[in-house]
Amino acid sequence: MDASDLMLATLHRRPFSDPGWLFEIKYDGYRCLVRKTGERVDLLSRNGNLMNGSFPEIAEAVAAVPGEFVWDAELTVDDDTGRSSFERLQRRAVTRTPKNVRAAAKSDPARLYVFDALSIEGEDIRDLPLSERKERLRESFEATRTLICASGIVGAGEFVFAEAVKRDLEGMVAKRLDSPYTKGRSRDWLKIKHAGYGRPAALGWGRK
Repeated sequence: MDASDLMLATLHRRPFSDPGWLFEIKYDGYRCLVRKTGERVDLLSRNGNLMNGSFPEIAEAVAAVPGEFVWDAELTVDDDTGRSSFERLQRRAVTRTPKNVRAAAKSDPARLYVFDALSIEGEDIRDLPLSERKERLRESFEATRTLICASGIVGAGEFVFAEAVKRDLEGMVAKRLDSPYTKGRSRDWLKIKHAGYGRPAALGWGRK
């Protein structure tokens, strides 16, 4: 499995509520396919670029999780209030020399919000419904300050979107609970953007 296997959300105009859907905050970061095979960890951007060198603390945290797996996640750098800062993330992404990377990891630590799993312990679970994949994911690792299991809220999409707007976040993603994980753009995942949200243009590794 590689970055070309990522499932992508379709843009949707308005927030909605539905008991058959899960609603998650849309984090402002880099989409990341996380692979752990044996002792090897790969953090792959949506464009397929390896991000381990710029975010070694994430690679180390993933390496500490037992077992083998493939995760779908969002890599972010948060500001002092806990809000994702795309500007700080971009600065981390273009930092290359080991000395500067170590300093940047201390001043602007990255986080990985893990929201789905494609494989756990060698078992391809993409055909399972989202609700079961989420359960398997929650059971597979202990959340830390660096690795966060993104859970979401079932049914209450309008509430989640209102919270995103109130906190000046990018928006939300709605996901059908009974949907399998499928490659490419899908209407089983819908992204609803906060129109008033603004940030610098994306550089480097690509977006959702």
